[in-house]
Amino acid sequence: MRPGRLPRSLPGPLLGLLLAVGVVTVSWALLLPPWQVPDENYHFAYVQSLAENFELPTGSGEPQSSEQRLAADRSNADQTAQVLATKPEWSRSAYERWKLDDRALAQDARGDGGGQNPAGGNPPLYYAYASLAYWVSWNGDVFDRLYAMRLWSGLLLLVTTAATWLLVGEVVPGDRRLQLAGAALVGFQPMATFLSASVNPDAMLFALWALVFWLGARALRRGLSPGLAAALFGATGLAVLVKATSYALVPAVLLVLAVALRRAYPARRRAAALAAIAALTLAIPIGGWLVAARALDRPVVNQAAATELGAEGVDLRQFGSYVWQYYLPKLPFQMAFPAASSIPAYDVWLKTGWAAFGWLEVRFPEWVYALLAAASALVAAAAAVAVFKKGRRAPLAVIAFCGLAAVGLIGGLHWVEYGQIVQTGAPFNQGRYVLPLLPVAGLCLAAALTLLAPRWRGVGLAVVLGSLFTLQLFSLGLVAARFYA
Repeated sequence: MRPGRLPRSLPGPLLGLLLAVGVVTVSWALLLPPWQVPDENYHFAYVQSLAENFELPTGSGEPQSSEQRLAADRSNADQTAQVLATKPEWSRSAYERWKLDDRALAQDARGDGGGQNPAGGNPPLYYAYASLAYWVSWNGDVFDRLYAMRLWSGLLLLVTTAATWLLVGEVVPGDRRLQLAGAALVGFQPMATFLSASVNPDAMLFALWALVFWLGARALRRGLSPGLAAALFGATGLAVLVKATSYALVPAVLLVLAVALRRAYPARRRAAALAAIAALTLAIPIGGWLVAARALDRPVVNQAAATELGAEGVDLRQFGSYVWQYYLPKLPFQMAFPAASSIPAYDVWLKTGWAAFGWLEVRFPEWVYALLAAASALVAAAAAVAVFKKGRRAPLAVIAFCGLAAVGLIGGLHWVEYGQIVQTGAPFNQGRYVLPLLPVAGLCLAAALTLLAPRWRGVGLAVVLGSLFTLQLFSLGLVAARFYA
């Protein structure tokens, strides 16, 4: 294969990995009881409104249809959420009663929802994608459509995994074992599979961020062609149409464009063409959504408390104190802000970012998270050593690109949470909000494994795959015990 060319067929290790990730994702999709994923009930209602009525959720009426409310009530879904002592309803008699009640519903029971719900401010791209599965399973009952949408959503994790494989191969070329390790971290990460196997826009968010990371790294390593510029900035624009957190990608991709324009400056026409393509492919999807949202008189993004802070509500010293206490112990002179029994970075980013299922109430014992924290710290330290050892040969532009995206995402999340705490006293962040950075974590794992001699990398890969697969099995077992035991 010529350098810079994509393979015409899937490499064997990648194909095997995708098959394994597919099996695990299907297992999650079928094992999880209905609407036992954060906000899945609201996301389902959004899709149903779009698929049934071709309307985005509005501010009037019930957020969920009569059909969905009946199914949730009879399956005990709402009562089970976040209450460990409560189980879903699985009896045959309850199922038969639900079928009779479902048949007796009014003709418009599938389309009489569509009122504003907590997911209603999200842009519609993921929900339009999920509507395809809804329409395919149109003649099934509400549960058939839910599970069809989950399986369709799970395909996006394969895109995320494959894009991470390509990212690692672009930055750390020449060893398929490194690519397999980095991609496996993404494909087998428990929270990534849990969320991707549900009706949740995070599945598409992960896939598009992974594509942006790969395309950006490719542009920095090989140069930005017009086609690559269209793909990179188009993927960024589409990511914004999934969730507003994707605006964090804009400074990172602009860095890629700045590097490309600097390299292309002697050829001014080429530089102008690249800038024009980047601007158009980014502006068209975002601008189209902004115009549509204004025309429909609906919010452009989800309404977060931080967006409502006026200039008089901003206290940078207080914000800095909040960020300090998120990662480090409170200093004696600092006010407890937010009040926490421990460091939130560990409780939020690590615990709920690695493994917190159901509505985040299903968790491992504390020692499991201590092991995950130690493994995460070891990989991060080893990756830093690997970069240091490379010296001038380190891909500094790619590191800056990934780092800028990470700072944009995490900084934005902190600003939103700070605003919400100021106004309501309630925290906002969850570990899943930083999972778009998983491809970067896969790249760090691959970099860490370069410290091993080539003859030992196979052993390192085996440890990685074995550990991730074991964690997946225990995660599935934990969920099964929570909902079925």
